[in-house]
Amino acid sequence: MRLASALTTLVLLCSACAGGGVGSGPGATVAGSPSPSPAPSPSSSESGEREGFVHPHIGLPSSAGDYAREMENVGPRLRSAISKWLDEDGDLRSASACLVSTGALWQQRLIKGLVKDESLSRAVLRRLPASVRHTVDQHIKASRGLRSLATPSKPRKARRYRITPPDNPLLLRRIYDRSERDYGIDWRVLAALNFVESKFGRFMGPSSAGALGPMQFMPATWDAYGDGGNVMDPRDAIPAAARYLRASGAPDRLRDALYAYNRSYAYVDAVLTYTRHMKRDSRNFYAYWFWQVYVMTTKGDMQLTEFRCKN
Repeated sequence: MRLASALTTLVLLCSACAGGGVGSGPGATVAGSPSPSPAPSPSSSESGEREGFVHPHIGLPSSAGDYAREMENVGPRLRSAISKWLDEDGDLRSASACLVSTGALWQQRLIKGLVKDESLSRAVLRRLPASVRHTVDQHIKASRGLRSLATPSKPRKARRYRITPPDNPLLLRRIYDRSERDYGIDWRVLAALNFVESKFGRFMGPSSAGALGPMQFMPATWDAYGDGGNVMDPRDAIPAAARYLRASGAPDRLRDALYAYNRSYAYVDAVLTYTRHMKRDSRNFYAYWFWQVYVMTTKGDMQLTEFRCKN
């Protein structure tokens, strides 16, 4: 039984929503003095505006109509930017990566705004096309569910959380794919778990209950499923998660297996929401990867990480 993940302390405010792992990407770093809105580099803003992204740290739209237009447009623009970045070999030091990070953070902030304001979310959802409305609504529900599992921290304590660079997304895709071949667990399920549990290696623990690594294993469970590997290494931790899910009933009884992984139906629903979104378009995995870590505090959400552009 694997209980009490990082969510008992942090809410990794993902798609609507923390020892470093190997293969860490060079682009994402910890903000030295976290604040709710750290300023990005000028190159991030300029490249984003050329492609139709707004500056990711400007104020959110003030009207429901403007909000809905931004919400409808950011997804296609972001996926197009991801395609361009992947065509250029997924270089995290490139201008294309900077552009993707700009769009991803704006998308994340838009979702976050709807998660925190129920009246606004209802007004915006009414104005969205049906297909977009369903996706946004599912992400809002997923993030609210994850928030319900977290306890706000004092800002001073939140600044002391140990955040590490995330594992490189191209490396992660290879590990997910290999684990799917070996254990029959869809790679998108493993990616969703990696996303929710550690924001792709940004929070390696220990959690308040002692869980560790990119997949947040408790020590006893790791002893049973880790196969002698390193709990902090995604090349060991992700296959171990696949082994655990298979032993718990996946893929045929995936909901049961996810509940065994973390005994919360809100958690299960969130993981399945992110899994479905990646199944619809695998580029959404990379959008999630570029989302940043926020922590709930007694004085509001605090952003702990940012993507530093290299150009």
